[in-house]
Amino acid sequence: MDEVIVRRATLEDLPKVTALWQEMMAYHLTLDPRFELAEDSEEAYLEYLHSIMDNYDYALFVAERDQTLVGYTVGMILSNPTVFALTRYGFIAEMAVTPEAQHGGVGQQMWNHIRRWFHRRGITVIQLNVSPRNERGYRFWTKMGCTEFLHILWHNIPKDI
Repeated sequence: MDEVIVRRATLEDLPKVTALWQEMMAYHLTLDPRFELAEDSEEAYLEYLHSIMDNYDYALFVAERDQTLVGYTVGMILSNPTVFALTRYGFIAEMAVTPEAQHGGVGQQMWNHIRRWFHRRGITVIQLNVSPRNERGYRFWTKMGCTEFLHILWHNIPKDI
């Protein structure tokens, strides 16, 4: 199996990243209907990717094998309210690997790459969200050394309230 190369995304990568994002979101929709996307989600996501390309506090990395995109990750630097000692932290908004490349170390290579990116910017903590129904994702992140911090809860407001 050929080597995986993790690098900064280019504008030419964005349609492929968007296609992989759609695959990831389709998988999440099978886990929970609350992941339903808007009708124009593909265009909106592509626009979002364009908007973060030149932002110093964002990073979009892609993983390639044999010059084929097999994964991507989006990281960003966020700020806490000033009441907390930790003023800035890294946040991994997304990470996806094509089904064919899963369990081949691609995710771990992207994780190592984005951790170094955060470290170079003085970030000492990374946060991310994982659906409680995404057992594969949860296993991956705990294998990478992530631990639980918060639980995000959801409440549908009744129409007759």
